[in-house]
Amino acid sequence: MLSAILRTIAAHGLFQAGDRVVVAVSGGPDSMALLHALWELRDRLGLTLEVAGVDHGLRPEASRELDLVRERAAALGLPFFALAVDAAGARRQGRASLQDAARRVRLGALAELATRRGAAAVALGHQADDQAETVLQRIIRGTGLDGLRGIPYRRAPFVRPLLDVRRREVLRYLARRSIPFVEDPSNADPRFARARLRHRVLPALREENPRGP
Repeated sequence: MLSAILRTIAAHGLFQAGDRVVVAVSGGPDSMALLHALWELRDRLGLTLEVAGVDHGLRPEASRELDLVRERAAALGLPFFALAVDAAGARRQGRASLQDAARRVRLGALAELATRRGAAAVALGHQADDQAETVLQRIIRGTGLDGLRGIPYRRAPFVRPLLDVRRREVLRYLARRSIPFVEDPSNADPRFARARLRHRVLPALREENPRGP
């Protein structure tokens, strides 16, 4: 997995030696793997890492999940910043879904933190399976050619070093290093379109093409 991350970083120019990077970590498997992988690679890449976690104000469990992130950051000797946003309030102010509103305020808070800290980038934990789900979701909703490009590797200040790594590789990496993580229950909640795609549609597509995403 580390080799794949290094190739992605080099191919897309995600970092430069000397960069300060904020790693956004929810406590879930993808972001926890991202944090530890970048920590392992920090000297080789010449990075200074900081960790940020966001509480969207939607679930009481979120504060405990951020406690895990805080503990892991401390174990790695990295500074940690807890950010609080009002996703429900943002939802009431616009027409976006709750998940879209949460995403918007989360990214806004992370970008603001990066500016305050003088960070060159904010690293996010999206991986290859997320990419497949995103493209499929856009096809279902109806999209043009731009939508088929999916999640970008880089859109300043955000970068995604895991986009060429599959979910199974992430879980294997965590297991081999005994890295703890938590699962967001919304990822399995059929009320959300992405959860339905992940657990219903994509498994059916894999039966048709086992080599697919």
